[in-house]
Amino acid sequence: MLVALLAGCGGSVAHAESRAGVTTRILLLARGRDRPLPTTIWSLDGLTGKHPVVLFSHGLGGLPAHFAPLAATWARAGFIVVAPTYPHTNAKVRVDRSDVRNQPADAAFALHAAEKADPRLDAARVVAVGFSAGGTTTLGLLRAGHDPGIVAAVSVAGRRPPSAFGGPSVPVLFVHGDRDGTVPLRAGRDAYAALPWPKTFVTVPAGRHGDYLKVGRPGYPMVSARILAFLQQQV
Repeated sequence: MLVALLAGCGGSVAHAESRAGVTTRILLLARGRDRPLPTTIWSLDGLTGKHPVVLFSHGLGGLPAHFAPLAATWARAGFIVVAPTYPHTNAKVRVDRSDVRNQPADAAFALHAAEKADPRLDAARVVAVGFSAGGTTTLGLLRAGHDPGIVAAVSVAGRRPPSAFGGPSVPVLFVHGDRDGTVPLRAGRDAYAALPWPKTFVTVPAGRHGDYLKVGRPGYPMVSARILAFLQQQV
Protein backbone atom coordinates (compact mmCIF):
# COMPACT_ATOMS: atom_id res chain seq x y z
CA MET A 1 0.00 0.00 0.00
CA LEU A 2 1.30 3.45 -0.94
CA VAL A 3 0.18 6.59 0.85
CA ALA A 4 1.25 9.92 -0.64
CA LEU A 5 0.08 13.51 -0.96
CA LEU A 6 -0.41 14.76 -4.50
CA ALA A 7 0.72 18.36 -4.57
CA GLY A 8 -1.46 20.86 -6.41
CA CYS A 9 -4.46 18.62 -7.02
CA GLY A 10 -6.44 19.25 -3.85
CA GLY A 11 -6.47 15.59 -2.96
CA SER A 12 -4.35 12.68 -1.81
CA VAL A 13 -3.89 9.06 -2.76
CA ALA A 14 -5.62 6.80 -0.24
CA HIS A 15 -3.78 3.78 -1.56
CA ALA A 16 -2.24 2.32 -4.68
CA GLU A 17 -1.63 -1.28 -5.65
CA SER A 18 -0.58 -3.26 -8.71
CA ARG A 19 -2.19 -6.50 -9.84
CA ALA A 20 -1.67 -8.40 -13.08
CA GLY A 21 0.15 -5.49 -14.69
CA VAL A 22 -2.43 -2.83 -13.79
CA THR A 23 -1.99 -0.18 -11.10
CA THR A 24 -5.08 0.91 -9.15
CA ARG A 25 -5.05 4.16 -7.17
CA ILE A 26 -7.74 5.98 -5.24
CA LEU A 27 -7.48 9.75 -5.41
CA LEU A 28 -9.30 11.54 -2.60
CA LEU A 29 -11.25 14.46 -4.07
CA ALA A 30 -14.20 16.58 -3.06
CA ARG A 31 -16.41 19.07 -4.88
CA GLY A 32 -17.61 20.92 -1.81
CA ARG A 33 -18.10 19.72 1.76
CA ASP A 34 -21.08 17.51 1.00
CA ARG A 35 -19.67 16.07 -2.22
CA PRO A 36 -16.71 13.81 -1.49
CA LEU A 37 -15.55 12.15 -4.70
CA PRO A 38 -12.97 9.44 -4.06
CA THR A 39 -11.86 8.55 -7.57
CA THR A 40 -10.37 5.25 -8.65
CA ILE A 41 -7.75 5.36 -11.40
CA TRP A 42 -6.62 2.29 -13.32
CA SER A 43 -3.54 2.42 -15.57
CA LEU A 44 -1.03 0.03 -17.06
CA ASP A 45 2.09 -0.49 -14.95
CA GLY A 46 4.99 1.66 -16.12
CA LEU A 47 2.83 3.72 -18.48
CA THR A 48 4.52 6.84 -19.84
CA GLY A 49 3.47 9.57 -22.25
CA LYS A 50 -0.07 10.83 -22.87
CA HIS A 51 -2.97 8.39 -23.08
CA PRO A 52 -6.72 8.52 -23.78
CA VAL A 53 -9.12 8.42 -20.87
CA VAL A 54 -12.21 6.41 -19.99
CA LEU A 55 -14.38 8.45 -17.60
CA PHE A 56 -16.52 5.78 -15.92
CA SER A 57 -19.71 6.29 -13.90
CA HIS A 58 -21.24 3.60 -11.67
CA GLY A 59 -24.95 3.07 -11.08
CA LEU A 60 -27.21 3.39 -8.03
CA GLY A 61 -25.79 1.44 -5.09
CA GLY A 62 -22.59 0.76 -7.03
CA LEU A 63 -18.87 1.36 -6.69
CA PRO A 64 -16.04 1.64 -9.23
CA ALA A 65 -14.52 -1.53 -7.74
CA HIS A 66 -17.54 -3.53 -8.94
CA PHE A 67 -16.31 -2.94 -12.50
CA ALA A 68 -12.62 -3.67 -11.92
CA PRO A 69 -12.34 -6.45 -14.56
CA LEU A 70 -13.70 -4.15 -17.27
CA ALA A 71 -11.53 -1.26 -16.11
CA ALA A 72 -8.43 -3.47 -16.11
CA THR A 73 -9.23 -4.56 -19.68
CA TRP A 74 -9.38 -0.94 -20.77
CA ALA A 75 -6.16 -0.13 -18.90
CA ARG A 76 -4.34 -2.99 -20.62
CA ALA A 77 -5.48 -1.52 -23.95
CA GLY A 78 -3.68 1.73 -23.09
CA PHE A 79 -6.49 3.79 -21.58
CA ILE A 80 -6.35 5.49 -18.20
CA VAL A 81 -9.64 4.85 -16.41
CA VAL A 82 -11.00 7.57 -14.10
CA ALA A 83 -13.99 6.47 -12.00
CA PRO A 84 -15.48 8.73 -9.32
CA THR A 85 -17.53 7.30 -6.46
CA TYR A 86 -20.60 9.53 -6.38
CA PRO A 87 -21.42 10.93 -2.94
CA HIS A 88 -25.13 10.17 -2.66
CA THR A 89 -25.65 7.11 -4.88
CA ASN A 90 -22.85 4.69 -3.99
CA ALA A 91 -23.00 1.36 -2.16
CA LYS A 92 -21.90 2.81 1.17
CA VAL A 93 -24.63 5.43 1.64
CA ARG A 94 -28.39 5.66 1.59
CA VAL A 95 -29.07 6.18 -2.11
CA ASP A 96 -30.68 9.45 -3.17
CA ARG A 97 -31.91 8.95 -6.73
CA SER A 98 -32.59 12.66 -7.17
CA ASP A 99 -28.88 13.40 -6.90
CA VAL A 100 -28.12 11.80 -10.27
CA ARG A 101 -28.80 15.18 -11.88
CA ASN A 102 -25.75 16.56 -10.04
CA GLN A 103 -23.38 13.80 -11.13
CA PRO A 104 -22.36 15.10 -14.58
CA ALA A 105 -20.72 18.06 -12.83
CA ASP A 106 -19.06 15.63 -10.40
CA ALA A 107 -17.71 13.57 -13.30
CA ALA A 108 -16.28 16.63 -15.05
CA PHE A 109 -14.69 17.80 -11.81
CA ALA A 110 -13.10 14.40 -11.14
CA LEU A 111 -11.76 14.21 -14.69
CA HIS A 112 -9.93 17.51 -14.51
CA ALA A 113 -8.70 17.01 -10.95
CA ALA A 114 -7.24 13.68 -12.05
CA GLU A 115 -5.67 15.40 -15.06
CA LYS A 116 -3.87 17.82 -12.73
CA ALA A 117 -2.69 14.94 -10.57
CA ASP A 118 -1.53 12.75 -13.44
CA PRO A 119 -0.01 14.42 -16.54
CA ARG A 120 -0.35 11.15 -18.49
CA LEU A 121 -4.08 11.77 -18.90
CA ASP A 122 -4.95 13.19 -22.31
CA ALA A 123 -8.07 15.19 -21.45
CA ALA A 124 -8.55 15.96 -25.15
CA ARG A 125 -9.31 12.26 -25.79
CA VAL A 126 -11.99 11.22 -23.31
CA VAL A 127 -14.66 8.56 -23.78
CA ALA A 128 -17.35 8.80 -21.10
CA VAL A 129 -18.85 5.41 -20.14
CA GLY A 130 -21.55 4.67 -17.60
CA PHE A 131 -23.85 1.92 -16.36
CA SER A 132 -27.49 2.40 -15.34
CA ALA A 133 -27.73 5.73 -13.46
CA GLY A 134 -24.11 6.11 -14.52
CA GLY A 135 -25.28 5.79 -18.11
CA THR A 136 -27.72 8.62 -17.46
CA THR A 137 -24.87 10.58 -15.87
CA THR A 138 -22.74 9.96 -18.95
CA LEU A 139 -25.49 11.16 -21.28
CA GLY A 140 -25.97 14.15 -18.99
CA LEU A 141 -22.41 15.22 -19.75
CA LEU A 142 -23.44 15.78 -23.37
CA ARG A 143 -25.33 19.01 -22.76
CA ALA A 144 -24.79 22.40 -24.40
CA GLY A 145 -21.31 23.66 -23.63
CA HIS A 146 -20.03 20.17 -22.82
CA ASP A 147 -16.35 19.47 -22.35
CA PRO A 148 -14.75 19.48 -25.82
CA GLY A 149 -12.39 16.73 -24.71
CA ILE A 150 -15.25 14.22 -24.66
CA VAL A 151 -14.95 12.58 -28.07
CA ALA A 152 -17.42 9.71 -27.56
CA ALA A 153 -19.69 8.09 -24.99
CA VAL A 154 -21.14 4.72 -24.02
CA SER A 155 -24.43 4.37 -22.15
CA VAL A 156 -25.04 0.89 -20.73
CA ALA A 157 -28.63 0.42 -19.51
CA GLY A 158 -29.01 4.17 -19.08
CA ARG A 159 -31.98 6.51 -19.34
CA ARG A 160 -32.49 9.84 -21.08
CA PRO A 161 -30.94 12.59 -18.92
CA PRO A 162 -32.99 15.51 -17.59
CA SER A 163 -30.84 17.97 -19.56
CA ALA A 164 -31.11 18.38 -23.33
CA PHE A 165 -28.34 17.20 -25.62
CA GLY A 166 -26.25 20.00 -27.08
CA GLY A 167 -22.82 21.18 -28.08
CA PRO A 168 -20.45 19.50 -30.54
CA SER A 169 -21.59 16.17 -32.00
CA VAL A 170 -20.37 13.12 -30.07
CA PRO A 171 -20.87 9.51 -31.26
CA VAL A 172 -22.61 7.36 -28.68
CA LEU A 173 -22.86 3.59 -28.24
CA PHE A 174 -25.96 2.37 -26.39
CA VAL A 175 -25.97 -1.13 -24.85
CA HIS A 176 -29.10 -2.57 -23.24
CA GLY A 177 -30.38 -5.99 -22.27
CA ASP A 178 -33.77 -6.99 -23.66
CA ARG A 179 -34.83 -8.50 -20.32
CA ASP A 180 -33.80 -5.58 -18.13
CA GLY A 181 -36.33 -5.33 -15.32
CA THR A 182 -34.72 -2.30 -13.68
CA VAL A 183 -34.27 0.05 -16.63
CA PRO A 184 -36.58 -1.25 -19.35
CA LEU A 185 -35.29 -1.57 -22.89
CA ARG A 186 -37.74 1.11 -24.00
CA ALA A 187 -36.03 3.63 -21.69
CA GLY A 188 -32.73 3.02 -23.43
CA ARG A 189 -34.41 3.34 -26.82
CA ASP A 190 -36.01 6.62 -25.74
CA ALA A 191 -32.57 8.00 -24.89
CA TYR A 192 -31.26 6.73 -28.23
CA ALA A 193 -34.11 8.37 -30.14
CA ALA A 194 -33.52 11.72 -28.43
CA LEU A 195 -29.83 11.87 -29.38
CA PRO A 196 -29.32 13.84 -32.63
CA TRP A 197 -25.76 12.60 -33.29
CA PRO A 198 -24.12 9.45 -34.73
CA LYS A 199 -25.24 6.52 -32.63
CA THR A 200 -25.43 2.76 -32.39
CA PHE A 201 -27.81 0.66 -30.31
CA VAL A 202 -26.74 -2.84 -29.27
CA THR A 203 -29.39 -5.10 -27.74
CA VAL A 204 -28.07 -7.90 -25.54
CA PRO A 205 -30.26 -11.00 -26.04
CA ALA A 206 -31.60 -12.32 -22.71
CA GLY A 207 -29.62 -9.58 -20.98
CA ARG A 208 -30.82 -8.53 -17.55
CA HIS A 209 -29.72 -5.41 -15.70
CA GLY A 210 -25.96 -5.41 -16.13
CA ASP A 211 -25.45 -9.18 -15.83
CA TYR A 212 -23.52 -9.02 -19.11
CA LEU A 213 -20.92 -6.76 -17.44
CA LYS A 214 -19.90 -9.57 -15.09
CA VAL A 215 -17.05 -11.91 -15.99
CA GLY A 216 -18.33 -15.43 -16.58
CA ARG A 217 -21.83 -14.43 -17.64
CA PRO A 218 -22.94 -15.36 -21.18
CA GLY A 219 -23.10 -11.82 -22.56
CA TYR A 220 -19.81 -10.61 -21.12
CA PRO A 221 -17.43 -11.59 -23.96
CA MET A 222 -19.58 -9.94 -26.63
CA VAL A 223 -20.35 -6.78 -24.65
CA SER A 224 -16.84 -6.23 -23.32
CA ALA A 225 -15.35 -6.74 -26.81
CA ARG A 226 -17.91 -4.41 -28.41
CA ILE A 227 -17.25 -1.63 -25.90
CA LEU A 228 -13.47 -1.96 -26.21
CA ALA A 229 -13.65 -1.87 -30.00
CA PHE A 230 -15.77 1.30 -29.81
CA LEU A 231 -13.29 2.93 -27.43
CA GLN A 232 -10.38 2.14 -29.71
CA GLN A 233 -12.20 3.42 -32.79
CA GLN A 234 -12.90 6.79 -31.18
CA VAL A 235 -9.42 7.75 -30.02
